[in-house]
Amino acid sequence: MNFSTFKKVILIALVFSGIYYTVKAQTSDPVKERKWRIDFGGAIGLFAPFDQVAGEPMLLGTTSQTTVQFNYKKQFFGRIQLGETSVGYKSNTASNGINSMIDANSNSINLGLGLGYHRGLGNWVPFIVAGLGPSLVRHPQADIDATSNTVNYYNDSKLYLYGNVGLGVNYNLSKSIMLLLECQATKIANLPKTPSTHLSGISALINVKFAL
Repeated sequence: MNFSTFKKVILIALVFSGIYYTVKAQTSDPVKERKWRIDFGGAIGLFAPFDQVAGEPMLLGTTSQTTVQFNYKKQFFGRIQLGETSVGYKSNTASNGINSMIDANSNSINLGLGLGYHRGLGNWVPFIVAGLGPSLVRHPQADIDATSNTVNYYNDSKLYLYGNVGLGVNYNLSKSIMLLLECQATKIANLPKTPSTHLSGISALINVKFAL
């Protein structure tokens, strides 16, 4: 099972779990307000790299996230987030009269821990969050063997440190279902300046979350 399929399975499981706990919350007796609350959800969105290619159309990619959030006393929260970002990758290699061109996607798989602050204004809950963690960056690569006049293609994978800052707002659809809109800025540290690896940038995300 590849990573994309695994994420789809997780998102489907989250949706059905959210429906179950929503029904359970609506049919159970009211309880005293808790200091700790947990919610979880899945987000999708668009990604725009900071480093755009001069003279070419604006480069856009896609991003997705799965989050589990631990809320404390209505103001503070921490969250674990697992996400993937994919964006176009182009490379041109030439040697001894042999040209190799790659037009594919590079991607990063990010696992992070974030800390944030939110404040309720009726059904609207604006928030700010910052986090960091490891990022596995993968992109296609080509090497030309001049001796045999062959081109070898492979995926290059390396681990980096990434950090992000997010601003957004939750809207409470009910006591257990929330709609989230978030803008994130993500930076992967020490990422090589290849002609194509544009995995630091701005994301616009929409998320549905379920409270336990």
